[in-house]
Amino acid sequence: LPADTTPFLSRIASGMLTTVRYAFIAMSMAIPAGLILGFLSSRSWWPVGLHANSRKSKIDIVSRGLLGIIYLATRFLITFLRSIHELIWVMLFLAILGASPLTACIALALPFAGTLAKVFSGIIDEQPTEASHQIRIAGGTGIQAFIGARFPQALPDLLTYTLYRLECAVRSSAVLGFIGVETIGLSIKQSYENTYYNEVWTELYLLIGVVMLFDILGSVVRKRLHLPAPSKNTADKSLLSLQRNRPQWKLLSITWAALGTCVIAAWSLGDELNKYTSHLPRWERAKILFKNLTPEPVQASNNWSDAKPWAMELFETSGSEALGNTLVIATAALLLAVAFGYALVPWASRNIASSHPYRLFMGKGSALIATLWSGLGFGLRFLFLLARSIPEYILAFLLIGLLGAHAWPLVIALAIHNFGILGRLWSEVSENNDDQVAKQQILAGGSRSQSYLCGVLPSSFNRQILFIFYRWETCVRESTILGMLSISSIGYYINIEWSFLRYDSMLFFILLGTVIIFASDLLSVALRAKLKES
Repeated sequence: LPADTTPFLSRIASGMLTTVRYAFIAMSMAIPAGLILGFLSSRSWWPVGLHANSRKSKIDIVSRGLLGIIYLATRFLITFLRSIHELIWVMLFLAILGASPLTACIALALPFAGTLAKVFSGIIDEQPTEASHQIRIAGGTGIQAFIGARFPQALPDLLTYTLYRLECAVRSSAVLGFIGVETIGLSIKQSYENTYYNEVWTELYLLIGVVMLFDILGSVVRKRLHLPAPSKNTADKSLLSLQRNRPQWKLLSITWAALGTCVIAAWSLGDELNKYTSHLPRWERAKILFKNLTPEPVQASNNWSDAKPWAMELFETSGSEALGNTLVIATAALLLAVAFGYALVPWASRNIASSHPYRLFMGKGSALIATLWSGLGFGLRFLFLLARSIPEYILAFLLIGLLGAHAWPLVIALAIHNFGILGRLWSEVSENNDDQVAKQQILAGGSRSQSYLCGVLPSSFNRQILFIFYRWETCVRESTILGMLSISSIGYYINIEWSFLRYDSMLFFILLGTVIIFASDLLSVALRAKLKES
């Protein structure tokens, strides 16, 4: 390389810092939006009496109607935001606002805001209602009951899920490099295309290491938030002394201060976020794009009835095939992930992969056996972490180079990533589950397999199925965009139309993918409701 070339390690370190910076900026915008939308898409703050369908006064009927409109509109908005992949949001925003770091961060924040809002509302609505009922009985309003009881109860889960989404934001920020944004993904793409495979491995190691750091931070914080802090005894019982010596984890205060500092540094340090070099003003670019989003025959005739045959032709020539391929890739990948997950998850759970399963003392055993059991559990949990650390888009990109351009690399990449996520979620379900039946099975002479199949699995099966439906929605969304790697799913045609600046056809395929994700979301909600009833 020329003497004035930036050293390789400096280049990838800069790309990784940019990746993390964009993730922090995007999350700093997504979290407030997610909290507001999550609040509006929850019914737990409604005034008492408006949840029921019984006859009320005209004011109550009008209030219930207005709140219902807000609720439904917000649910539709957050579903729409998360149904469009961040790569597609970036394409649209680059066309509207031009190439700038802030454009990429806003596009990354939109789907994350939708996801955070959905999960936040679900977490809040699932909290115990006793404390909020007491506030209402004492004369408090729905807002007061929400702020005084529901929100504080949900706060630990909200914080831990936010840290998990920060880890996801780092992965998504890396993927933006594959459409030209200067993150670590761009370095991986360039090194791979130039056949510098030693560079590719180093860049992947760096990305995996950073994602693992965020995962470890999230697990430590999650553990602290759900454990009581050690109390401090003091002879001084004044309010000031009691507040100063109150039980608290110092690690949590340090973590929040460090994350806040990182957000401030992300916004203030580095290159200018809103730099813009185009000769056209942004408003002019936006007007041109919105005009080009109108179907071509409608632009010519100014008659919207011409849009129907145009859309039908697109669907028959390309859309139906892309739709079928998207669903097949998503379903096949999820079935593989579920099969391997059910085979390995029991042996990754800490309550089973131990010399004393379910913390039952059954005599002094062999130190070697105890070490082997602990090593097995740690090894499988590390495998889950490794599997979900590499974004599925990057993994599919690498597998296509190894296996060729067909659907199997996409299926395998999605399966590996979802295997890691399901492994983590299912392991936590098994560890947090009521294990009384499993203990009785062990004490009666049963094996670990029997205790899991007869005790843990039946009581946690519904929650495992819920996670399967949740990941199926995600697989449909991801398989839509993986077509940008030259496999004929919906993303393949989105990429083609974007390359030729045919924004009207691009919008058609985006909406087609959105309809699929809407349908999968509705199916998932219906099936979850049936499971909850059963």
